[in-house]
Amino acid sequence: MRWLVLACVAGCAEPTLSDVEQFSVSAQVKQERAALIRDTAAEMGLYNAALLGGVAESETGFAHCWSEAQFACMGPASSSCNGGPVIAGAADGPCTDMQGGLGMFQFDAGTYAQTIATYTDSILTVEGNTAQAVSFFVDKAELDIPGVTDWMSAVAWFNSIPFVVGDPLTEQWAQLMACRYNGCCSTSTTCTTRRNGYRDNAILLHDQLGADFWRTEDRCAGLPVDGIIDQRTECYVAGGEPRFWRRVSGGVGDNHEWTGTTTSQQPSNFARWLLRPERATTYHIEANIQGGEATSASYEVFHGGQTSVVSIDQSTADGYVVLGDFDLTGDGTEYVMLGDNTGVSGQMLAFDALRVTALDGMGPGGDDAGTGDDGGGGGGGCTTSGGGAFGLVLVVLAVIPRRRRQVTVEKLSLIAYRS
Repeated sequence: MRWLVLACVAGCAEPTLSDVEQFSVSAQVKQERAALIRDTAAEMGLYNAALLGGVAESETGFAHCWSEAQFACMGPASSSCNGGPVIAGAADGPCTDMQGGLGMFQFDAGTYAQTIATYTDSILTVEGNTAQAVSFFVDKAELDIPGVTDWMSAVAWFNSIPFVVGDPLTEQWAQLMACRYNGCCSTSTTCTTRRNGYRDNAILLHDQLGADFWRTEDRCAGLPVDGIIDQRTECYVAGGEPRFWRRVSGGVGDNHEWTGTTTSQQPSNFARWLLRPERATTYHIEANIQGGEATSASYEVFHGGQTSVVSIDQSTADGYVVLGDFDLTGDGTEYVMLGDNTGVSGQMLAFDALRVTALDGMGPGGDDAGTGDDGGGGGGGCTTSGGGAFGLVLVVLAVIPRRRRQVTVEKLSLIAYRS
């Protein structure tokens, strides 16, 4: 990793107070960015986002734009900086070399152009920089934390960390950040100071803005009134490398997302539509599909303590496709999941809205739902009532390695299929 001058790797001198004082981020801007960090992390299933805020405070004092830290280098233009340059690291040689980390969390894959090619230009925004930081957190937890084996267990671990000095989980997180994020893994005075800085900044930020400000774990409070759960809304979680998600026009709300499929046994990128009905009954579930190429998209429906798998050929679908009728308990654990591990590599896997309709004719709150247009759509899937007939296409499997924050630079085309 390459960092701003004040964010050195292990062995550097500790930054002085004058270094920190060169940042000029107002309290209002800091709170606005904290809200963006909070909401971006929540979309990815990480609800303890003050931890990310503690890192942002420790590394750049929440500075994201060059105008807030003019001792650094000018990076490329960013919409988060009103079109001005993003902050760029100044520890990799002259600014004319155009090297160094970009943005609040300082992601770096070589030159500015190489970093953008690796992470896409979303890395220049506060939201994109934050999303990549969440992915980095998850990767390092999978490497270092016992019992953390995948995305969801990683974010569950982060979500369990209290903001209490001396708590074993809090101290374990601070050590993880000092070692993996800052390269300071020893018990030296310098590394101990850095570890405590991550911890104390996270606790201070959590307390300053308040638990209510940071609270997102219950943001999915129930089914939407119209039963439609669109991507990137409160009842939707997108996991995996942010750079492999692409948003395009078309579909519900005139936008949907896609990622490339893999032949891995486990999903790298996936989404969950959270099902939070207010009462137990049978629900008709449909997935809106536009622009997909995946011939064997497996929608996993977790309902009433069981799992139903419905295989859809997205290449033949256009609009709402029936997944089936399912008995939901409303116990808060139910969801529909779609992962990129379809068994066929290099196909576009589309993600759009899910529509959930109670078959008793009542709305989410128990009122008469009436009738409405079915929103288009057609076949393409194997479905039945009461849980569905479960079609699953099996092909030869090959493990696709997960991308890490320090990567070999590769040219990414608009269609960023995994290689």
